[in-house]
Amino acid sequence: MCGVASRRKAEELIRSGLVKVNGERIKDYIKVEDGDVVEVNGKIVKPQSYVYYMLNKPVGCITTRKDPQGRKTVFDLVHVKKSVFAVGRLDRDTEGLLLLTNDGELSQLLLHPRYEVKRTYEALVEGTINRKKLEMLKVGIDLPYGYTAKMNVKILGKEDGLTRVKIMIHEGRKREIRRAFKYLGHPIILLKRVSFGPIDLDTQIGPGEYRELTKEEVETLKKFVNKRNETL
Repeated sequence: MCGVASRRKAEELIRSGLVKVNGERIKDYIKVEDGDVVEVNGKIVKPQSYVYYMLNKPVGCITTRKDPQGRKTVFDLVHVKKSVFAVGRLDRDTEGLLLLTNDGELSQLLLHPRYEVKRTYEALVEGTINRKKLEMLKVGIDLPYGYTAKMNVKILGKEDGLTRVKIMIHEGRKREIRRAFKYLGHPIILLKRVSFGPIDLDTQIGPGEYRELTKEEVETLKKFVNKRNETL
């Protein structure tokens, strides 16, 4: 039903007795299989089929459909039959995992701040970060536009005056991670998203490459958002 209407609208249609599956009026959500006949207010409708992809976004691409300045976008890299959109954004200089789908409801659940879906990044920053600065990132930093989202940062290693870190964040404004680290005196040299919720970047796909999510990955993603939706 949610491929035909929004969840709220679908619930209204079901409660009004306007939805039938295989000739039987339904009273609640049911799983529709291939070959089932769905009728809404006497008209046969075809449930939308959803697709899900992961892209290893390279540096230099922006996450928009079109760009007035003519810069390359992630949609110049992805060639699929169905029209898809990006779940959230990565700035031009950030690489890594970007989810693409035509499932608007799932995308909304993944992005809504109240569900606190964790994004994980790995970064290479200038200098050596001390414990005090890690605590500042953990509680949020008061920047001119407001406090940054809370970040859980772990040090992965240090080399040649640089520090490699893992950053876990539930939400964030545009370039927020970069602004926070720059404020602390540790500008980011490289930033890569390695996971979004329960989905990890496939290390077998190189920058600019993409693949469809496996059936198991899609089920994991749906169970993850449904569980968060039920508990909040």
